Amino acid sequence: MKKRAANNYDYSGYSWKRRPSEIRGYQRALYLTADNNDYLRVDYNLREKIVRLYIEIAEEGGNAYYAVIKEGRVTVEKSLVSGRTFGFAERFRERAEIFSSIPNRDVIKLINKNYNIDFPQNKEKAAVERKKKLEETRKRYFVTEDQKKDTTNEQIGLSFSEIKAIDFIDFFVGSVLSGTVFFLLQYDFVALGIVSAFYGIGIGLVDMIFRERPPIFIKMILFISAGVTAYVYGYFFP
Repeated sequence: MKKRAANNYDYSGYSWKRRPSEIRGYQRALYLTADNNDYLRVDYNLREKIVRLYIEIAEEGGNAYYAVIKEGRVTVEKSLVSGRTFGFAERFRERAEIFSSIPNRDVIKLINKNYNIDFPQNKEKAAVERKKKLEETRKRYFVTEDQKKDTTNEQIGLSFSEIKAIDFIDFFVGSVLSGTVFFLLQYDFVALGIVSAFYGIGIGLVDMIFRERPPIFIKMILFISAGVTAYVYGYFFP
């Protein structure tokens, strides 16, 4: 952070000025005019743990919006033109990079990552982690031509080696769920087949999305194949 002139700061490419806040309940204010002529301002009271974000959007003819964050939570979000409250979060998110350059770490902490406003280094770290995770997902689920050989055997072998206690619980839950439907519907093989097959697909998605790991294919295959078999039997031999 470089002090360019009295009350004038240059930080991360943005030039902020500061002065005492004339708004009741706030101590200081930071403000700047962006290259696109948007006006941004931050009033804050560190003691009361409250921050007020204010923007005037040039391309909207100077329409003004403000948001109040108290103890890390957005309590007010308002348009000064329409008087409507809330529903303007995107306008603040679009200017998160500028707000993140505020030359006061304590204020950024009070904002508490609302509207994606955070320390620049934290945002860079999060972007790297997201990129790394996407790359791992791509390698895991999008197989190249050279990797397609013996894919089925490799996947099944991998599945056996990675079976954990939670997978045995999945087997138990799926069996109980399918059996319960089967008996409640008076030995309906069609219903049994539908529940079993969809459970197999669903548990695979749970592995990928929520547990963030490769699906256990042997688990999916057992439920899906059992479901298809039961469905076919119930459909043709009622």
